[in-house]
Amino acid sequence: MSSRFFLALALIPAALCAADQAPVRAQPMGEVQNGVYHHNRTGIEFAVPADWAIVTHEHSSNGAQMLLLRDTVTNVIGSAWMKARIIDPSHIEAMLDRRLDAKAAQRNNFEGYRYRAESIQKTTIGGKQALSAVADYTRAGEQMVEYLTWVDGEKSRVLFSARMRASEFPAFQARFDAIIQSAMVP
Repeated sequence: MSSRFFLALALIPAALCAADQAPVRAQPMGEVQNGVYHHNRTGIEFAVPADWAIVTHEHSSNGAQMLLLRDTVTNVIGSAWMKARIIDPSHIEAMLDRRLDAKAAQRNNFEGYRYRAESIQKTTIGGKQALSAVADYTRAGEQMVEYLTWVDGEKSRVLFSARMRASEFPAFQARFDAIIQSAMVP
């Protein structure tokens, strides 16, 4: 008999043992404990108040993962787009400076997409550099708003964003800001 036959026989028990094992469950992308969401891949954490609901957690663009949250008071959905990456801290400010142009280019099909000049704010959140802005646009004749806040750390980054009718923005902003301001980004 050939050596291939014996090699095949030797592999059969290993294959049978593997088939008998319980399926391996994928690690969740993140979880909420004691009102704090922890993202497993990036280590990003932020508060999730009791009156917010997690809608879904999914893979997103550029190897990132996105968490969708619904504010049960305003019924607006916000998102946290999170990505792990290593960057020299001295490069973060320049990266933030390019964020607005890059997002506007992605929104080239949004009618009249323009940032409110007075809304563009550089700040720090959890000790990390951040940038926030409000953009106005029109969808099917209705005035809309997109609210954006980027927080960049040396090991990860997050973009908090939400789109809504302009009339919904004042009530939503303070509620979303409470989540954003609680963010800890490695």
